[in-house]
Amino acid sequence: MKMKFELMAAVSAIVLSNAASAAELKMQTFLGANASTTKAFEAMAAQLKEDTDGDVAITVLPGGSVVGASDTIDAIQNGLLDGQYTAPSYFAGKDAALGVLGDTLAAYPDSATRDRWFTEGGGLELARALYAKYDLHLVCPIHWPSEQIPSKVEISSVADLDGIKMRAPGGLASDLLSRAGASLVTMGVGESVTAMETGVLDATDLANVALNVALGMHNQAKYSVLARHSMAVTEMSVSMDKWNALSAENQQKFVDACNAMSAELQTTLTEEDAAAQAKAKDELGVTFIAFEDDDASTFRAMTNEVWADWGAKSSDAQAIVDSHKAFMASIDLN
Repeated sequence: MKMKFELMAAVSAIVLSNAASAAELKMQTFLGANASTTKAFEAMAAQLKEDTDGDVAITVLPGGSVVGASDTIDAIQNGLLDGQYTAPSYFAGKDAALGVLGDTLAAYPDSATRDRWFTEGGGLELARALYAKYDLHLVCPIHWPSEQIPSKVEISSVADLDGIKMRAPGGLASDLLSRAGASLVTMGVGESVTAMETGVLDATDLANVALNVALGMHNQAKYSVLARHSMAVTEMSVSMDKWNALSAENQQKFVDACNAMSAELQTTLTEEDAAAQAKAKDELGVTFIAFEDDDASTFRAMTNEVWADWGAKSSDAQAIVDSHKAFMASIDLN
């Protein structure tokens, strides 16, 4: 009888241990079902489920299917979602530090250099500490390409932005563009396409070339401007309770899968942007403009002004600003 009891206790312990290391996660993305990012997330979720023998089972939900992009943190805290694949800048209105984390503007020459801040400059640790305040664990940052400005008028310099009527999403990028003299309007993506067609807008701050072309932005906008005005961060994060319920081994597999997805998207999105740029030139007659070094320096100086104001909003925001500046100095970007 004693041996039978001990055997049952051992089996129960194994079952409880397995249950504690398993998780079914409902996670919402920031783009639609057909976006390359969403498809990459679905592929990652399938592979992670296989690699963990079903212990980590993610249901991928397209952007807006449960709540709006700016409401996913609240939805996770309320139990409607278990995690998100999103951009911290959506929550700039909630927390200035999330705004600063979410967009480094013109501080870096490209997103690959900026992403070294996470791995070499202590950025990942700072980001995770910030997310922990919202009972979230940031699994990893995910590659997002440099964004461009579709425009109906030629914008070849920072000075050309003065008086331009633009759609902007708010947050740090809007602050920067306002300082350059742009006249900003806050509106949704779909509205901005119509507003470009009807002449309400001259230009819009939106996304990368492939997404801009797919949305029809360049049906009217015959210019695409690489101003380096916005360099968004995207990330994957989950409820701290759900994260802590995973075994250390499955946590590491989750992190590895997230980083692998980021690397894959760097290749995929770069190829898609190149193909979209060729299509926009050949079929739509779009002219691509990149700001020269002098204008890049002007925007970098203005970025420091934006950072000064946003850093003053909270100690967390200032810590992120200071960390970026220290890392930039270490790689001779200041």
